[in-house]
Amino acid sequence: MIDAVALSAALLHAQPLPDVAPIQVDVQPGLWLTRIRGETTCGGAMFLLDEQMGVDDRMAAFRGGLTVSREPWTAKLMATSFAASGTARATGGTWAGQVVTAGDATAFETTWMQFELQWDKWPRRGDGSRRTNDPLDLIFGPHIGVSYLDLEQQLTNGGGATVRRSGEWWSATLGGHLALQADLRDMLPMIQQMRVEVAGGAGMSMGGGMVWSIRGGLTLMVSPNVGATLGYRLMQFNELEKDDWTVSPRFPGLFMGLNITF
Repeated sequence: MIDAVALSAALLHAQPLPDVAPIQVDVQPGLWLTRIRGETTCGGAMFLLDEQMGVDDRMAAFRGGLTVSREPWTAKLMATSFAASGTARATGGTWAGQVVTAGDATAFETTWMQFELQWDKWPRRGDGSRRTNDPLDLIFGPHIGVSYLDLEQQLTNGGGATVRRSGEWWSATLGGHLALQADLRDMLPMIQQMRVEVAGGAGMSMGGGMVWSIRGGLTLMVSPNVGATLGYRLMQFNELEKDDWTVSPRFPGLFMGLNITF
């Protein structure tokens, strides 16, 4: 008589269940030290947002990220919101029907969100997995993205009269990402892992021109679940149009944040 328990154990040993990659969640809160650059027109002359409109303060804006991955797919959600103000330095020309005079109060508000879907298609070194302890992993793959941008600009003259324009735009982008991760425990016992990531994308906005972005950074994981990131972020949107308002903002700046993994 066949021992059913022994037979089941033998079959399980001969045909192990597949190793299904778990879902991994990364939360990345941080500060983005950004400035507003670019151009704006509204029924009159073209003005530089920083040099002529005076919206040139460096801002420590909150920028958060949420990453959910299950190899080889990764979904990213990123967002930020900030406001800058200043005083116009140009005199002459009109914006929204109001003559611009040096000393006029100016303001610019931004809210941005982006969703990306990445495919870690081509591991070039190692197996491309953070679940294993390869000395070095090098991963390259494509991604697609959809972003939402909400802008508002206003100008207030010395008499207190205020004109403003606002608009919302959706954009679609296509890009690629390159990630390198190294196990540093043998060399630096206090550092669990080093990650270097670079990504960029370009596309078109609805109601505007070309958009593109670049981001990169170095992350040092002091434990399997906690690390710190230092990097750079750049976004540019060209010729966004809303009625008589055309604006081409650019947002460059350093990024500092935490990386928390579940």
